[in-house]
Amino acid sequence: MRRIAALALLLAACGPSHGPPENQASANQKLTADAGSEANRTEANSPAKLPPANAALRFVGRWAASQAECASKPWIFTDKLLSGAGAPKCSFYKVSKAPGGYDIAATCPAEQPVHNDLIRLRFAESAGAMLLESNALPPTGLIYCGE
Repeated sequence: MRRIAALALLLAACGPSHGPPENQASANQKLTADAGSEANRTEANSPAKLPPANAALRFVGRWAASQAECASKPWIFTDKLLSGAGAPKCSFYKVSKAPGGYDIAATCPAEQPVHNDLIRLRFAESAGAMLLESNALPPTGLIYCGE
């Protein structure tokens, strides 16, 4: 009889519980709190959102290849120029809307002789970035740094 009682106690101790133990509940609360603070850190370190799709010229502003380069060497786009530390120097003479972005006819005097170029800017909404492609420049992904 004692063996049956001991076996019953053992089975009851090993069986499924009807709620998390107190230490498990504390662990779950800590994980939730940690995830919340991680989300806050991620938002604080994330690049600015893309300019709105209905902006007159969505590409105007400061852009860079990384968040760190936003401060150190942004590419500066205006309605007529591309300039900045480490950026090609281009003058725009025709800006046309295109599916997903803009096609820009430009003069980029970085190479001799000065030549005309077509700069294609496309926005990647899911990545929060703009892709620059042209005949003379390598494809470059840029994030928005702000105005």
